Amino acid sequence: MSTKKSLSFILVICMLFSLLAGCSQQSEPAAQNDDTEPEENVAEESQLKMKPGTYTASATGFRLFEEVEVSVTVDETSILDIEVSMDNGETKPILQSVIDLMVPRMIEQQSVYVDTITGATASSAAVRVAVMEALSQALEAGGSPANALDAFKKAPEKSTKKETINTKVLVVGMGGSGTVTAMRAAEKMYEKDPNSVSVLAIDKAGKFGGTSAVTSEMFAVNAPRFQEEFNEGKDYVNKAQLRQAWLDYTEGDAKTEMVDLLLDNSGKVVDWLIYEHGFKFSTPKRGFTEADIYEVKYQYLPNDTGTKEYAITNSYFEGLVADYVALGGKYMLETEAYELIYDEQTNTVKGVKARKNDGTEYEIYADAIVLATGGFAGNAKMEEKYLSNEYYPLKGSWKHYGMHQNDGKMMENAISIGAGTYNIGMPPMVHVAGTTDFLTNFPKYEIPGMIGRMTGRPAVWTPGDIPLDMVVASNSLAVNQKGERFTSETGVGMLDPWKSGARFYSIWSDEQIQKIKEEGFRIAPEGPATAYLGHQAPIPVNTPLPETYEVLQAAIDKGYVYKADTIADLAKQLNMDPATLENTVAKYNEYCETGVDLDFNKPAEFLDKIGSGPYYAITGAPYCYSTCGGLDINVNFNVLKADGETPINGLYAVGTDSMGVLFTEKKPYVTFGGAAQGWAFTSGYLAGEIVAEYVSNK
Repeated sequence: MSTKKSLSFILVICMLFSLLAGCSQQSEPAAQNDDTEPEENVAEESQLKMKPGTYTASATGFRLFEEVEVSVTVDETSILDIEVSMDNGETKPILQSVIDLMVPRMIEQQSVYVDTITGATASSAAVRVAVMEALSQALEAGGSPANALDAFKKAPEKSTKKETINTKVLVVGMGGSGTVTAMRAAEKMYEKDPNSVSVLAIDKAGKFGGTSAVTSEMFAVNAPRFQEEFNEGKDYVNKAQLRQAWLDYTEGDAKTEMVDLLLDNSGKVVDWLIYEHGFKFSTPKRGFTEADIYEVKYQYLPNDTGTKEYAITNSYFEGLVADYVALGGKYMLETEAYELIYDEQTNTVKGVKARKNDGTEYEIYADAIVLATGGFAGNAKMEEKYLSNEYYPLKGSWKHYGMHQNDGKMMENAISIGAGTYNIGMPPMVHVAGTTDFLTNFPKYEIPGMIGRMTGRPAVWTPGDIPLDMVVASNSLAVNQKGERFTSETGVGMLDPWKSGARFYSIWSDEQIQKIKEEGFRIAPEGPATAYLGHQAPIPVNTPLPETYEVLQAAIDKGYVYKADTIADLAKQLNMDPATLENTVAKYNEYCETGVDLDFNKPAEFLDKIGSGPYYAITGAPYCYSTCGGLDINVNFNVLKADGETPINGLYAVGTDSMGVLFTEKKPYVTFGGAAQGWAFTSGYLAGEIVAEYVSNK
């Protein structure tokens, strides 16, 4: 790929990112969480005294470049008010859930140790830390002793209540697939009898929408009403040709009937979302690679910047849930299902056990239970257990850029009662790579005229992101955990990082680093890593970076950069065979000298030789948005037992919990664009109709 094409590709990717690319707000790298436990030995109440007034403090949330500011108003002994500024780079709907739920509880309980909001972990942590700092200011001003803050670290007591709920349809999860399932089930029941709607949806998060509310687009084929309005009624894509391309890609491993369900029904689901429930989508675009000629990627509108787009997208889900409630549907947030109620004798799931954030325990019984919990990318143990090493080294704990509440517990529970899986070991959904940690204590510089893609705010860069830009640099040498190259480094930043497994290393010589210090980076990073990770913008090319060695030493101190005098010694630090890494470097240097990469055909313009030492290794990681493989299902979305034929009565799965039926373990998620979102909405729509009919006939 030429430099010009590469740069154009980066711009296209940053503007047109895939589903679940989704870039959910609560990514692991940015969270600055206060993990200390509530104090048991608090200061005497008589010692607690604050100077009345309003105190301001801030702390890092999801976005590294800009802190979340809070203002805390107090009297001598209590918190009167907490105001959280929205003037920052946080994803607004997610920060709003913290303001709506966590802040009132802090005031009511007079404690900073109320539970954080699931689905908003990083924003919750920022508010907690900032409130503690403001209270510390007030206590110090009032002359209180150093441990007086402990009085505000009391953990609220949990409820011991137990309740039983009965409904006809229970949907576990209120992301895109779950919300659509609940909505469509309610519509079909209402059509039969307006008084018959009996649908309950629950979610452990503090808001509905899940990953689908913070994504870019959905896959769909030839939406009839939409193309009538915008394309003179003509098809955007040859469905038969697309179908064959999909089946060829998956090499016979996908369930053809499930692929057909997606291709045949996704268009009408787009129409339903637009014309019945107020969603807005662009005309369809093509996918990520030159081979993706199919116009199937319907982007949410607006699609100019992440935070603006996400706020509007969130409003679409608010409208959808309002429509659902208007029909008589019910929902409960901050309510986590943790166990299926299964009758082995009749092979029937009859309900779930669930727990409210306040401690209330529920047994929820239903005729149909739909799992829509978002896969298991938030569960390292399940990644180690279920991801496969047969084709690529996939087992291990993957860095996660997505909703951490998607921990697969209910999928695991379904497997424990005999449910089968389908392609559960396939590669996770990965579109971006970066360092495993980040530095936040270096100066930040605004880039004139540039707006951050994910924030809609002035873009900034920092020398602290030197390791990030190095790890995805096309002119680097990237190796897997064995010390071997695994792809052309032009693909490490975007399409190919998953091939390394959960970690990889970028190898640099002191000679190369000296050039970065004196001249800066000569090539902009490939892929969208710097739009989603770090401080949201790449370091401008040809910018001398005199802080380079200081930054690398700070990263060494944090444990994600390594340094050694020789390649062999570097390999030992990385637990690699020294001879393997030495051979890899030697072969790569030969390619740099000849200008021909015999292994991966990297263009000569990106072949920079590994020079004299000492040598550095930057720890890189593919950041996954979601897992792809899941439970085995049939065309009725019934979860099947391990024999692949017998349905488990009353149990269904949609969205990422069942998406493996579309793919193969030999290859990654398809690149057409938005396939996971398309499956989420389409499977939810179809399953909603099916379960509504099923429970109506019981």
